[in-house]
Amino acid sequence: MAIFRYSMMVLIALLAAACLTPATALAEAKKSFEYGDITLDRTSKGGTTMPVIFRHWVHRAKHSCRLCHVDLEFAMHAGQTGITEDDNKAGRYCGTCHNGKEAFAVDQCSRCHPKDAQAADEMNLAAKKQFFAFAKNLPKSLYGNKINWNQAEDEGLLKTKDFIEGVSFPDKSPITNSREEARKSTAEGLPGIIFSHPKHATWTGCGMCHPEPFALEIGATKMTMKEITNGQYCGMCHGKVAFPLYNCAECHSKPVQQ
Repeated sequence: MAIFRYSMMVLIALLAAACLTPATALAEAKKSFEYGDITLDRTSKGGTTMPVIFRHWVHRAKHSCRLCHVDLEFAMHAGQTGITEDDNKAGRYCGTCHNGKEAFAVDQCSRCHPKDAQAADEMNLAAKKQFFAFAKNLPKSLYGNKINWNQAEDEGLLKTKDFIEGVSFPDKSPITNSREEARKSTAEGLPGIIFSHPKHATWTGCGMCHPEPFALEIGATKMTMKEITNGQYCGMCHGKVAFPLYNCAECHSKPVQQ
């Protein structure tokens, strides 16, 4: 309870700095089994095709974020990748893995594309059951989908794939950044920030963050909580797939110097 109260105190202060209210931010929260779900409806709007629900937790359980967003070139914002059926059949994007070997083949259309509203409801119910079965024995977290992904990875409960033959570049980089970087909060009286390179590199590598949106030089990227809550910088992932922004103590964990 002490951690929860502390998080809520930090949350209110951060939201005030970001010109938002707790009610506004918390209203955007999804249920744990829906957190990270993306509705792909670019080609279904105005037509008869039902939208596809992309469930991040299913893919994150098996693959690193970097594998999809760097190697396979999925955009960081929904609807910007421009995936077509021809792309998938040619082995690009979803078709890279959905080849009948790594995952079910792309010609099994109904696995992603529900034929009608009833089929969509049935798929959502099945996904809900699968999520809770998957999450049952994983470390818990307070917010988001309530899975502590970093702890699960540290404990060897997840074995994420980070390389696909013929697509990924072999990692020959000698660069290893294991720095826990302390940053000062821009809001008066708030705990400082500890940014962990190792925790992020496990999932994203370097290419998802550098040189865009973060400059390589320490402190060179200036950002505010308002920008982050609007989906920039840290907000590109946190609040959408990675733990939500109101899990404040995960970042603001450096005690205030009295």
